[in-house]
Amino acid sequence: MKKGILLFWPSFIIAALATSVFFSIFDPAELKLHGNALFADKLSAYSVFFLISWAFGALNTAIVLVLEKPSRDINGFTPPPLQPMDDTEDPLRN
Repeated sequence: MKKGILLFWPSFIIAALATSVFFSIFDPAELKLHGNALFADKLSAYSVFFLISWAFGALNTAIVLVLEKPSRDINGFTPPPLQPMDDTEDPLRN
């Protein structure tokens, strides 16, 4: 549950900001592809862009969550425990 919150909450905020910035610059009614309107109405344009930007934000956050893990967690490597040395075995003491 915690990973889901860490993944989707920041990406939701990113999507909300990206959608508001994008549509403050561009009017959804003016978006055209090969001369045809890209969306039937403004609400569908807002919804599609929000969901796409939420998916990209989630991908970005997922990459950050993977990269923040230590290499031991990713590779599954656990070093052997250190054994305490006696004073007679210590090479630096001689």
